[in-house]
Amino acid sequence: MDRINSAVFVAPGKMAIPEYVWSTATANPSPGTQLEAATHHFDVLAEPTRAAILDALFEADSPLSYTELAAAVDIEDNGRLNYHLRQSDALIDQSAAGYTLSETGAEIVASVRSGLTTRS
Repeated sequence: MDRINSAVFVAPGKMAIPEYVWSTATANPSPGTQLEAATHHFDVLAEPTRAAILDALFEADSPLSYTELAAAVDIEDNGRLNYHLRQSDALIDQSAAGYTLSETGAEIVASVRSGLTTRS
C-alpha cells in the first residue's frame, strides 16, 4: 500500500523541491474482529480521563455509585463524566449497585498496571 504520493513543484527562479502528500485513505481494522476491539480499547486507555475512571474502578473494593466515581476522578461536570462512561462502555459494567470494570476491563487494566510496575 503506497501511503505517500510525491509531487514536485517549481516556482519561477527557484529550485525544484518535492512535496510529499499523505494519502487520505485510512486503514481501519475489519469490523467485528478482535483487532477492531483492541483498537477501541487502546483509544479508551489513551484518553487520560478514561484511564483515570478505569483506574478508580480497578482500585475500588466494591461498585462505585455515579457520585463516588465522579469524586474519585474529580469530575464535577455530569456531561463530561457521562461522555467518558459511554466511550468506555466495553470496559465498564453498570448495575443497580454501581459501576465496576467488566471482565475485559479488569484484565486490560491489570495487564497495563503489571507492565508499568515491572519496568526498570
